[in-house]
Amino acid sequence: MTGKGVVRSIKNYAKGFSDVQRKVREATSNDPWGPSGTLMNEIAQLTFNQHDFIEIMDMIDKRLNDKGKNWRHVFKALLLLDYCLHVGSENVVLYAKENIYVIKTLKEFQHVDDNGRDVGANVRQKAKDITNLLTDDARLKDERRQRQQMRDRMAGVNDYMNDAMGIRPGDRPVDPSSGSRGPSNDGGQGRLGDSEDRELQRALEESRRMAETEERKRLEKQGDEDLAKAIRLSEQEAQEKERKQKEKLERENQDKLFSATNNNNNAQSTRYIYIIEY
Repeated sequence: MTGKGVVRSIKNYAKGFSDVQRKVREATSNDPWGPSGTLMNEIAQLTFNQHDFIEIMDMIDKRLNDKGKNWRHVFKALLLLDYCLHVGSENVVLYAKENIYVIKTLKEFQHVDDNGRDVGANVRQKAKDITNLLTDDARLKDERRQRQQMRDRMAGVNDYMNDAMGIRPGDRPVDPSSGSRGPSNDGGQGRLGDSEDRELQRALEESRRMAETEERKRLEKQGDEDLAKAIRLSEQEAQEKERKQKEKLERENQDKLFSATNNNNNAQSTRYIYIIEY
């Protein structure tokens, strides 16, 4: 267990969190890795129990309202909520729709880490995805149905393989790579958990890719703005230089005109004096 994990365990004990709340806190921790598919599946199944559902959604709501350096709390809470929307109780869907304003607010989430990275982009993108999902009933129902069918198919394949190999309920399904079997600690969800872990990794990679794309666009936009600013400054400098040259030319013309006028006046005065003396 990591140092953060130890601290979290102490807080769980000191604050009297229930087992269900501890699971949600673990799935939405500040650790730099995502929650396992097995853990999220376990939490999603707990939402079918009304008491557990209330505790789960209350803890998710607390995580969604975190800010700043705890951005991972927010991002992982959105990941967990998205997972539960697909495979959890229908109550999760109803709760999320009633509190959609909380998710919409996160579309404006901002946080830049110590290295200057806009890590808030992960939160903003996931909030947009969930908002779009919640506002499209047909799509949400279809995705929930597809996910359930996938789970049923995977469970059916596992049951068939177990029957064919003579594996009793509670035994670990055969691992083709090892050819061994043993007691199961995950209630037959190992293979499903692995699939969900891969799905989570893909989701995290996609979020990271989208964040990098957004950051690149931001830098490109900043570069365009800097170029435009440089062009404006160059134009202003050229205009200022032209104005000064024009003023200088006008002064020189005025000086020449003034000098010519003085010369004419002096010539006339000299001629007048000459006539008188003559």
